[in-house]
Amino acid sequence: MPTSRPPAAVRRDGQFEQPYPLLKLFVRYILPGLAVFVVVAATLSVIGARHLAEGVYLEQAARQAEIIDRAMSEAVPDAWRRLKSGEAPDALYREAGGQRLMAELTREVHELDLASLKIYGPGGIILYATDNRRIGSVDRSPAYIAASDDGTRSVVHRVDPDGSTLYELYVPVATPGAGPVVFELYEPVNHLNALLWQAGWAAAGVPSLVLLALTLAMARLVVLAQRNIDGRAALVADLHRRLERLLSGAASKAVHRAVSAGGVIPSTRTRCTLFYSDIRDFSSFAEANEPEEVVRFLNRLLAIVVDEVKRAGGDVDKLIGDAVLARFQGEDAGARAVRAARAALAAMVSADLPRGIGIGLYTGDVISGTVGSADRMDFTVIGDSVNLAARLCAAAARGEVVADTDTVAAAGSSAGEFGPPETISVKGRLGSLEVRRWRG
Repeated sequence: MPTSRPPAAVRRDGQFEQPYPLLKLFVRYILPGLAVFVVVAATLSVIGARHLAEGVYLEQAARQAEIIDRAMSEAVPDAWRRLKSGEAPDALYREAGGQRLMAELTREVHELDLASLKIYGPGGIILYATDNRRIGSVDRSPAYIAASDDGTRSVVHRVDPDGSTLYELYVPVATPGAGPVVFELYEPVNHLNALLWQAGWAAAGVPSLVLLALTLAMARLVVLAQRNIDGRAALVADLHRRLERLLSGAASKAVHRAVSAGGVIPSTRTRCTLFYSDIRDFSSFAEANEPEEVVRFLNRLLAIVVDEVKRAGGDVDKLIGDAVLARFQGEDAGARAVRAARAALAAMVSADLPRGIGIGLYTGDVISGTVGSADRMDFTVIGDSVNLAARLCAAAARGEVVADTDTVAAAGSSAGEFGPPETISVKGRLGSLEVRRWRG
């Protein structure tokens, strides 16, 4: 049955007895429609000003293109007609008429105070450019194609290496009996933009001041709320990390799934390779040393085992005093468990610890789920396979791995030099068990 929504977080020190009243403060101090008004007003202002500026520049560019077209038609009509019809510009400009056309075009660029000018003919060939090296090359940019094919005027924003901002303005000019030529005019973003923005701000001055005051008030509330939320989130995250260190990976995932689904943690039957390690002769060590030294030793040794299990893709189910119970699942579970066991024993030798471990490996079916009461539960693996892994661990000497033959067979060539099969009797089990041993 789905669980009800949990109550607001409450701590014993009273810090979180009441949730931060963000919604209440927002409704009380900020106009309900502020957020919508801010977004709509800002969006419309930006879009309107930008479209207005671009429209003005495009209209001006279209008039300038018509002025150039009309001036060339009057000054050098034949050469201009030939150029627009698609005649090769390089050859044309070598003629006297073409040279005069070049001079007239350059003069018009200076008179109109254009930063730059390109004229495109059919196919995107550049018929004229203030940078003469571009003449005769082909540039079929998307803006050119839109102007040539659809007659669409467009603006492209460009920033030069020196940091200056320009408008690339593409405008088509009709050519009788042929396709249009496209003028690409470069205009610096000058005082016209500033005038347009000033006019917009003048019209929205008073509403903007009111909006600013409301925005500052909202920002203050948001800052306070964010500090509170961040503090709570940090505490929850820290608690989450600390709790997860006490749980196995499988337990953590099961809890997350149960919370997300709003239900209980289900028990499932699964097949896995169980890894069980135990310290040999730990009781004598604990008797001969102070508790603090015993804990330091345990932490060093268990850290080695846990790290190797995780490195091989296993999941530590629990730490039982000086013992470790871990599980490996998947098609190569046996191979990874063997690899982890051998690596842990090798690391023990390198660490030169006063005591070593024995390891038992067994592959079988287990029940994975929770046990306990409603007040205190544990997530673990249960079944005869767990008992057998513990018994094999008990049969292992220091620095030795004892594994059932099925686990060694599943590990394949990666198992390494295991000894020959042998039959052992396991405490609490009627039948015997065939195992193999590996000693580092």
